[in-house]
Amino acid sequence: MAFKDNRQFLKALEKSGDAIRIKQEVDWDLEAGAICRRAWELGAPAPFFEKVKDYPAGFRLFGSPVVGQRRMAVAMGLSPDAPRQVLQTEYERRIQHPIKPVIVSTGPCQDNILTGDNVDLFRFPVPMIHEGNGGRYIGTWHLIIIRDPDSDWVNWGMYRVMVHNRNNVGIMLTMSNQGGRIFFMKYAARKKPMPIAIAIGADPVSSLVAAYIIKEGSNEVDYSGALSEQPVELVKCRTSDLLVPAHSEIVLEGEVWPGAAMPEGPFGEFTAYRTSCESRDVCRINAITYRNDPILTMVSVGGPGKGGEGSPTALFYETELKKLLKEHGVPVTDVYIPPEATNFIVIVGVRRTTHSNMAVKVKHVVKSYRDTFDKIIVVDDDIDVFNLSEVVHALATRCHPERGVSIDKRDNPSSLTPYLTSEERCWGQGASILFDCTWPAQWAAHNIPQKISFNEAYPDGVKEKVLNDWEKYGFPNNKF
Repeated sequence: MAFKDNRQFLKALEKSGDAIRIKQEVDWDLEAGAICRRAWELGAPAPFFEKVKDYPAGFRLFGSPVVGQRRMAVAMGLSPDAPRQVLQTEYERRIQHPIKPVIVSTGPCQDNILTGDNVDLFRFPVPMIHEGNGGRYIGTWHLIIIRDPDSDWVNWGMYRVMVHNRNNVGIMLTMSNQGGRIFFMKYAARKKPMPIAIAIGADPVSSLVAAYIIKEGSNEVDYSGALSEQPVELVKCRTSDLLVPAHSEIVLEGEVWPGAAMPEGPFGEFTAYRTSCESRDVCRINAITYRNDPILTMVSVGGPGKGGEGSPTALFYETELKKLLKEHGVPVTDVYIPPEATNFIVIVGVRRTTHSNMAVKVKHVVKSYRDTFDKIIVVDDDIDVFNLSEVVHALATRCHPERGVSIDKRDNPSSLTPYLTSEERCWGQGASILFDCTWPAQWAAHNIPQKISFNEAYPDGVKEKVLNDWEKYGFPNNKF
């Protein structure tokens, strides 16, 4: 089942036990953020705050809508218990068939319209998410719509948005993201303001797609339709020609003005570290439209949580990377981006071949796909890439400290990488490392050490007896 809006999705999460309604009054100032962070870390259901301090009834907050594999599965209309490999397969099948959006004359997102002096961002319960943040962030789970003035490309991105005052926000537009490149290379270079729309609380898949980096020039809305298996309904903004998801909860319409800079940040980022404050161009909000009883969506990003609560876009990167590796002739078995890695580590499993530089080939393909994967681990196909215990064991026992490690000092990392110096961040300088945990291709089979495990070191009859008598031995169940 595809969801037309955030409210249908919320009901589905409640039904599956993956969202809870909190009726007790919650403070927008740190309390809501702290609850969301704690829920994320414990793998608990998504919190839906029905009553927010200082705000009237109906103005609500929804935290971490698509954090975790279960909620992503529900967003795609699958069982919440679907294993990761099933999600990867389903993503790969759907993404091959982009679906164009349909334009409608009006939508729920325009139930209420504020323009001129009535524009006031503090009308909504914008949270102060972490202590030490530079301000209240209205954009942490949203989508930003920007049109390339020289083509029909419309970029959907998720770039954080901080409230400066009642009608101005700061957006993290940089040369490292697609929206930033459109702004600096097209609009700022011509000294023209850039029209922009910020849609908050759209359907879950549209927000997911905005958070994911699709190749430059591709319209994310078409891929949102593909993953939902139905077209996204769009409606024209009131003050510009930009089109926004008609079932969004809140839409901010504005313009980014070159040279009108204000401090943005600090902010606690997905890396689980606080970023610094930077001077960024200002977006002036000219109009706000919103649904009756609006729901402002938010995430309290930070470190990974229990049960694989990591980056919601990692699944997309895994699937696309696996496809790309196959296209380049790599005998790939699986690809995994652990939640603990916050999109900086990728683990690739490969079948054993006579190719002596397979790990190096994997690295070249991975880096051509996305620079931010600065730590690449390649393992043989007898290692389950989704089992970090096996991966760490392979790293410890199969990766030669000299021959198995390759460092490239001329890479372009993410500007949010915590270990970079301020100079490296400014100039886009960094490095990447490859850990080759595969047995050397020239080794004969009898030279490869035999693995010792329950499945591989005992005859079938012994294993069967142990499994059958497990509870008789006194163990609580038949699970390891």
